[in-house]
Amino acid sequence: MAASPKKPVNIWTQVGLYTSLGFILPAGALAGAAAGWLLDHWFHTSPVLTLILALIGGAAGLTEVLRILGRAEKDADRNDSDSGPGSG
Repeated sequence: MAASPKKPVNIWTQVGLYTSLGFILPAGALAGAAAGWLLDHWFHTSPVLTLILALIGGAAGLTEVLRILGRAEKDADRNDSDSGPGSG
């Protein structure tokens, strides 16, 4: 049985992926806070919705970071298992 071809790991692809992680969490929190601020002005509930949606946005950003890291770990494990002993 032939081993599947190993996907080459490009260092700049990894740099781009891991650099983007630092922006995802604050972007989610800021987007939630902005939406909350707009809704607060519309419903006159300041600062309730701003705080709630900022927390929800931060949680969504954290979930996305963890999802991306999990996928990257699975890809790394798959590449490591393809290059193990007996695969060549």
